[in-house]
Amino acid sequence: MSYYKDQILEELVQVKRPDIPELIKYLEESDFFTAPASTRYHDSEPGGLTYHSWTVFRLFKHKNGIYKLDLPGDTIRIAGLLHDACKINYYKMGKKWYKDESTNWKWAQQDVWQVEDQFPVGHGEKSVIVLQKYIALTEVEILLIRWHMSSFDAATHFYPHKFAFNDALEKCPGIVALASADWESRIVPEEGASNG
Repeated sequence: MSYYKDQILEELVQVKRPDIPELIKYLEESDFFTAPASTRYHDSEPGGLTYHSWTVFRLFKHKNGIYKLDLPGDTIRIAGLLHDACKINYYKMGKKWYKDESTNWKWAQQDVWQVEDQFPVGHGEKSVIVLQKYIALTEVEILLIRWHMSSFDAATHFYPHKFAFNDALEKCPGIVALASADWESRIVPEEGASNG
């Protein structure tokens, strides 16, 4: 199942970049519209990545308006919808052993999502790299996507990355809006994201 595939494609075709059709083709040929957004934490069902991306986009778009960030529509679409491009072809279905209470605690197997990272270069960094294979990103888009995990990115805790993160916030306050939209999307009911 793929939540909001049509809406995401409608937004992406509005992006005024010459290579956007190639990016859309890549998304449609990948598992972007069928993958989960995580193994078990949020939106961990098939199509969860699409649902998460749509929710983040809508929240980010709303925050752009209420905080008067003046980010262009293309930037909102690219960063909001594609901040987790690093998760494309990232999750695979596997098996996990567990003790089944219903069978008097006998061992059984269940299907679970597992990470199979074929290009382990980081989270935000990987999203930037994947996207730039298809479209040119602006400096602001790179900063937004690279740092959208904010303090949840392990790199922000170590020198010199913590200083780079602070410098990025100075150059691009929209990072806070995207990072908070990413975090808030986990608690937004399906119809709860703002129409902003």
